[in-house]
Amino acid sequence: MYLCDIHSHTKISPDSRAELSDMARSAVASGLREFCVTDHCDLLDLDGKPVSSFDWPASKAQYHAVKKEMGDSLILRLGIELGSAPYDPAAARNIIAQGGEELDFVLGSLHNWMGQEGNQDLCYTSYRDNPERARRAVSSTLDHTWTLVTRYPDCYDSLAHIVYPLRYIRKDGIQMSILEYEEQVRAIFKELAKTGHALEVNVCRGTDLDPWPPVLSWFKECGGELVTVGADAHKPEHVAVGIPEALAMLQAAGFDYVTTYERRRPVLHRL
Repeated sequence: MYLCDIHSHTKISPDSRAELSDMARSAVASGLREFCVTDHCDLLDLDGKPVSSFDWPASKAQYHAVKKEMGDSLILRLGIELGSAPYDPAAARNIIAQGGEELDFVLGSLHNWMGQEGNQDLCYTSYRDNPERARRAVSSTLDHTWTLVTRYPDCYDSLAHIVYPLRYIRKDGIQMSILEYEEQVRAIFKELAKTGHALEVNVCRGTDLDPWPPVLSWFKECGGELVTVGADAHKPEHVAVGIPEALAMLQAAGFDYVTTYERRRPVLHRL
């Protein structure tokens, strides 16, 4: 089984203090063959304020230093998690362009409300005793995901954590499932398959495993072929947590390969 984790964060992200060197050493200790750093670049920050730049110099500096340090012990890739591209596609494209030839991988994510709730990150919203707001959060995320995959396919390689809002809705005591949105999700997956994009299985440091088996079945039935896996680690101790389970779910859903990216081109590895 090809052990890889291509969604992770370091001190370049606003919600992590981790050193990439520590993350990479944890990747080696966990038995990973390939690891990608994908620091946050959300075009709407945690409070909903617009962002139009990313600290590429710092990101590239730490990447090159740690890549040299790791040598042959780990395949280290440079990526970015680009959030809310539909909010400002011109800024998204400019940031990607600045990544240059060194950029291996772009995760496309939707963390924020757009046009509602002050554009704040969905994780900051209170859903407790408010199922209507919870339903709006999921519907809004899927609507903007549809915009991303249909209008801005150049702004991502793999679609990140399609179940993102459900993490926080459940945390606030409201029981909702992605199964309630099958038709909308399947439409998104058909577009991913048509355009040759990947779907990410994001296990959220091993805490978010249950939603994925039916989602992977839908993706397979919709013609999807490319799947990436990520622990979404923000600390060294969370690197690769849940990755073996993610790969097992891929196999169970009938996929033969897990996908990584090099210079934004998919590379398939037999499970």
